[in-house]
Amino acid sequence: MRRARSIAYLVPFALIASCAQPFEGRVATRLSEAGLSRPMAECMAERWTDRLTVFQLNKISNLADDLKGDKRRLTVARFIDRVRAVNDTEIFEVVSASTVACALKA
Repeated sequence: MRRARSIAYLVPFALIASCAQPFEGRVATRLSEAGLSRPMAECMAERWTDRLTVFQLNKISNLADDLKGDKRRLTVARFIDRVRAVNDTEIFEVVSASTVACALKA
């Protein structure tokens, strides 16, 4: 009985963790479609899914969708400026830090 409770307690955490994986791919694809290089988009999406909530990831994903219609080439600097406009300090900090880390990794 005790083991069943332990497993039941862990199920919500497993479900939440499984949600991050599809988000990572979706966010990376949308960033890439918006104009960021695929390796940069994948690196950033991986870091974001570890550090941001699903709600925050949706905000970034929607922002990337909005940027797809812009005919100018998406640069990391332009993307960070747009993220700043979302008015979420945590998103801005995570995006800024991942930009530097991913740029150094590439």
